[in-house]
Amino acid sequence: MWPFGRRKADPSRDKFKAGTKALAKHDYLQAVALLSEACQANPANAAAAANLGIAYFGLGQYQAAAQHLQRAREHDPRNPKILLNLAAARNGLNEVDEAISLLLKVLDLDPQHRDCHYNLATAYWKQARVPEAMAELEMELALHPDHQLARQAAQRLRQEYGPPADA
Repeated sequence: MWPFGRRKADPSRDKFKAGTKALAKHDYLQAVALLSEACQANPANAAAAANLGIAYFGLGQYQAAAQHLQRAREHDPRNPKILLNLAAARNGLNEVDEAISLLLKVLDLDPQHRDCHYNLATAYWKQARVPEAMAELEMELALHPDHQLARQAAQRLRQEYGPPADA
């Protein structure tokens, strides 16, 4: 009947969809189980590998998260969401310089990418690079005034270190 008729059932696609729904509900264990099956069935599926990495990140398993996000990056090297999440995993592993490098690549691809300036600020903050951290938080808030975590982080940074020197 090709090219007409019913599409063949694709179990990896069904597992990917179900795993992505579990991820959206923050059911990370279920997401890992389903997305692992999707990745095994279709190892070239960058979205499945990325979502699997995000699920592992949600479980606090940063090494596994980084491995799967790196695999996703190999299939889709210029995807800002994959790079952003890989940077978060690297930051979780205290590989802060690598996280910063990845976040700067995200900004090269999309200077207004939501959360990128915030994540860059947290990486700079981890390195005690306070002026850079504050500048990134201010940029995130300029681009995304509704970003509550950035607002809270900026307030905390001001409380701990005082106002910027040029204020």
